[in-house]
Order: sequence, then C-alpha cells, then structure tokens
Amino acid sequence: MYLHKPHILVVDVDRFVRELVEIYLTAEGYRATIVADGKAMREVMSHDPAHLVIMDLKLPGEDGLTMTRYLRANYDVGIVILTTCNDAVDRVTGLDCGADDYVTKPFDQRELLARIRSVLRLLTTPRVPAAATPVALDMAMTKAEIMFHGYRLDPDNTMLVSPHGEKVALTDYEARLLSHLARNTGKIMSRDMLMDLVMHRTRDPLDRSIDILVTRVRRKIEPNPRRPAVIKTVRGSGYVIPTNTQANAA
Repeated sequence: MYLHKPHILVVDVDRFVRELVEIYLTAEGYRATIVADGKAMREVMSHDPAHLVIMDLKLPGEDGLTMTRYLRANYDVGIVILTTCNDAVDRVTGLDCGADDYVTKPFDQRELLARIRSVLRLLTTPRVPAAATPVALDMAMTKAEIMFHGYRLDPDNTMLVSPHGEKVALTDYEARLLSHLARNTGKIMSRDMLMDLVMHRTRDPLDRSIDILVTRVRRKIEPNPRRPAVIKTVRGSGYVIPTNTQANAA
C-alpha cells in the first residue's frame, strides 16, 4: 500500500505521551514525528506531510478542534483524535470537524495501533486533494457504471460523477463500498457483510474501518454529512442507500 514507511505525526501537549507513542510506533515499523502545538504541526505538514495525524484536543493556542478543521480542509490525511474519557462532546465534535476516529486517554497502545491501522488502510489517494472539476459525460453508460441519487459511479476506474457533473475522487475502498451499497439500493447491508465484500476480511471488535469509510464517503457526497440522505445508518443493523421512493417518503 505504501512504498515507504507510513509517516505519523503526533501532536500532543504532554511530552510523556508524545515520546511514548513515538517509541511504540517506531517499534511497529512506522516513521513518527512528534510536536507539541499547532504551529509546529503546520510546519511539518508544509514540508513533510504525514499520512496520519494523532491529535490531542487540549493544545495551547489553536486547539485540537481548530487544527482538525485545518487538516481536513487542506490535506487528505488520516486523523485520530486523543481525548479524555469524560469528553463525550469533544469526541463527537472532533468527528464532525473531520477526524476519522478517536482514542480516549488513558489509552491502551494496542487499541491506538488498531485505530491507526484501520484509518491507514483506507488512505490510498494523494494526501493533498485535487479540487473537483466538471467533466464531459458521454450519454452511453458502460456496463460497469451504476446510477444512484443522480450520481454516476464507475467502480472499475474509481470514478464518481456528481449530479452537477463534477468528478469526485475516490479511493479503491470508497469505490468498492459505494458499488456494493448502490448495487443493493434499498437493502440494509451489515458492517460484517460490507467488511467481507469491501475488504475481504473478518471484522474484529476494535475495527471501525467500515464506519470510518462511510464517514469519509459521506464527506464527499452528502450535502450535509451530519444529516446524510444518500447513505443512511440503520441503527443496530448497518447501512443502506435508500431507493428514490424511500428517500422521497422519508
């Protein structure tokens, strides 16, 4: 997946936490950089962009939520936030700001590693995103293409065209997820089923890859990712792309 060791940037005000995570990640085969604040984070990202950032929310100056928004607006980077156990509001806000996952302090290093691996599996596009651009469309669809909610998906070429004619960049996993959901419009698909179909492996209790993947796709296709209309969550069951009839009735 990566030609070189994945680069992980640890942004944490606590020196002990920074050094502990750096030692652990280095031992696990990653290249780790550690900084204490948002200013240093910006400098690292400007000359040596990380594949994934571990973000402490309690930073001096510009806080972790501000830095998360900055990263999501400027880089296609994985973001795992660190927060204390009683900061439920911060966890939700962090995810809304663009984080992919979170780990609570004090944390188990194995759980942190599992979260990191889940996010990194999904990152197969360049870390600096290209702006969406209008594309010329042929009237005839190829056999591989799928239409749903005005979108046109060619999963073989990881190409998605919006209802407004804009090309939306997808990773391989994002294209696979949309393909399986769109081919089964109106059918609820469980996380275990999607894990098997999209990633060809069994889901373990710590693995949130499918939820992270859905969140990343929603950011690309939903007018309001906080109130998704294209990919719906069915509590306790999984995800579904509703049929146009179901969507209009909702």
